[in-house]
Amino acid sequence: MNFRWPAVLWVLALWPLGAVAWSLALRRRAPRAYTHPGVAWVPAAALGFPWWAFAGALLLATLASARPVAPWPVPAKWPVVLVVDVSRSMEETDIHPSRLEAAKRAASEFLRRLPPGVRVGLVTFGNFASVIVPVTADRGRVADAVAQLATQLRTQLGAGLLEAVRLLEQEAEVRGELRGVAVLLSDGRYSDGPTPDEATKRAVQARVRVYTVGIATTRPAHLLRSGYWGLLDEPTLQAIAERTGGRYYRTTSAGELREAYRDLARKVGWRWAQEEVGAVLALASAVLLVFGLTASLRRAPLSA
Repeated sequence: MNFRWPAVLWVLALWPLGAVAWSLALRRRAPRAYTHPGVAWVPAAALGFPWWAFAGALLLATLASARPVAPWPVPAKWPVVLVVDVSRSMEETDIHPSRLEAAKRAASEFLRRLPPGVRVGLVTFGNFASVIVPVTADRGRVADAVAQLATQLRTQLGAGLLEAVRLLEQEAEVRGELRGVAVLLSDGRYSDGPTPDEATKRAVQARVRVYTVGIATTRPAHLLRSGYWGLLDEPTLQAIAERTGGRYYRTTSAGELREAYRDLARKVGWRWAQEEVGAVLALASAVLLVFGLTASLRRAPLSA
């Protein structure tokens, strides 16, 4: 934690001196006690203001006055493109009710959890890559498009990622270390078109971070309608995420898929920035004062 007005911290050196002076003043006063029939003698000090609450509030108020700066979560506001696999293998029902329906529900929750101000686009890949919704602030439009996704035949994974990168290059300028973020979901294997390696190189050059989500299955290929093409290619998804600075998520159920997208909403939608946190300390100081006052009144309630 840093302080924009560090000179204020010298005030902290005065509080111990004040505490010593207060202690000496209390010693000079004649000791008193309160009695009540049938109750033992109760020292007057027990009825006073809780010293630790007062001291803590004073410390926090002083720190707040020095304008402290610390890491704090703020909306990232990087544009985000959802890249969804709509190959025929997404019709498999090993993830209830189907891989595609589970992906739709998780993506819809992801959109709801993103902070305000984050613009989102939607790209799909199957027989070819398509920009379904350009990057927009209209989340409802993206959610409606997600709900209407339908499957195709092949799995042009590389083409899908390339289309997302192109979309981000057109819509966004580089902000700091990133131009934007792509969240790519797939359940199978690259079939044809531009290779995932080509798309990954383009993403690195464009400063696009890619998070990948794999819908894995424990079923062997001969139990899947799509056979070999329905088996997840984890090494490819891991390599895409690692090379672009993202992260790979492996999911084997609808619940795990939703949890992955919840975590992605936090990672993609928020970033840590150095912000003034004096208001937080001031609020904590006020809470301590109220607590101390409440405790004091409970010990010695006001009488009419």
